[in-house]
Amino acid sequence: MLRKNKNPSAYFKMKTVSITTFLFLYSTSYANATPNQGLCSKDEINLFNCNIKNKNASLCINEAKNRMQYRIGTWAKKDFIYPQTPKSNEYSFRLSTTPYPGGGENRIRFANGIYNYFIYDITRSQQDGTSIDSIQTAGIAVYENSKRIASLKCENSETSIFPLAFEILQREEFSHDINTD
Repeated sequence: MLRKNKNPSAYFKMKTVSITTFLFLYSTSYANATPNQGLCSKDEINLFNCNIKNKNASLCINEAKNRMQYRIGTWAKKDFIYPQTPKSNEYSFRLSTTPYPGGGENRIRFANGIYNYFIYDITRSQQDGTSIDSIQTAGIAVYENSKRIASLKCENSETSIFPLAFEILQREEFSHDINTD
């Protein structure tokens, strides 16, 4: 269940600071990030915003109404919306995480019939002799049954699942090996 809060913006900022200090999966650059509105309305918070060519993919939440919705497309035309009619987010979207040495992988999964959608962000360390660099990737992977049919990489830098998602989404065990290549 979502927590009721009279000022979702203040709540989001407070949780962003406290959660990012707690979770090692986020680099310092994410801690001060403010999510782009993407395809979310003014009364929604964007938990994930991904630019893909001339389109956007956004996971939006209206905390006051306890509703979430995934959208991909443009403001003028949404190519796909899930769920079509926003409803209470009891079990529609699930969060899982996997820590790696020097990073980790975060995923939000939702199912639509035989299709599984994975919104993900991955941080990995890469060492080249004298320095260690952090490599970040994010995107959406779509599977039909167990076969990947789409892999959309985010073009905007430092795209991540925003920390509020870690507070409100139900957790699931990492049991899906998503191939992002």
